[in-house]
Amino acid sequence: MEDGENAYMAGWARRSESPTSTRSVSAWAGNLVVQKIIQKENGDLALAPADTVMQQFQNKRRLMVDNAQALIEADSTYQYIDVCTCYERFLLKGNFTYSGSGSFGLCFDYNGETDKYKLISICPDDNLLQLSFNKGGTPIAETEVHLESGKEYSFSYIQEGSVGVFYIDDMAALTVRLYGVSGKPIKLFAENNSVTFSALEQYSN
Repeated sequence: MEDGENAYMAGWARRSESPTSTRSVSAWAGNLVVQKIIQKENGDLALAPADTVMQQFQNKRRLMVDNAQALIEADSTYQYIDVCTCYERFLLKGNFTYSGSGSFGLCFDYNGETDKYKLISICPDDNLLQLSFNKGGTPIAETEVHLESGKEYSFSYIQEGSVGVFYIDDMAALTVRLYGVSGKPIKLFAENNSVTFSALEQYSN
């Protein structure tokens, strides 16, 4: 669909049969997700947040990190830093650079148990942007993305209810469904990587 200036893609983010389901996403109905279609310099198409959606988020929230930035240096053990609170509807955005090959991204607390964390992971070694449950042990959804170490990228994550979309710099978009995370901390995480997050901002509406 179009508005005379931009083109958009609209689709349903289907819901799971139950909040704890890691497999079935075939339940009836869901949430409507609208994304702007953009054309990159090389002619490829990519998805970006719709301007009208971004404009809804006006109330800036205080972060749990100093100077809107965080450095995570991690070996094979996952390292976490609390960054903000998960609201029912919010926008989190910022920049990142990395120097290793391990995964990093956003971590959502589900029930206070570390091994049940839900992760939105950027996986440079596998060229993937991925949603997984059980601290990465149960892959749920993924899309391809090719990034370079040492290069700075921007990201945006928009969540409305239990549905979120994670965008990387007009390169990739991953729609996720996360039950039971509202009101709990969101953490930045990394493993086998050194990652710098900067220019972090959170807004609610």
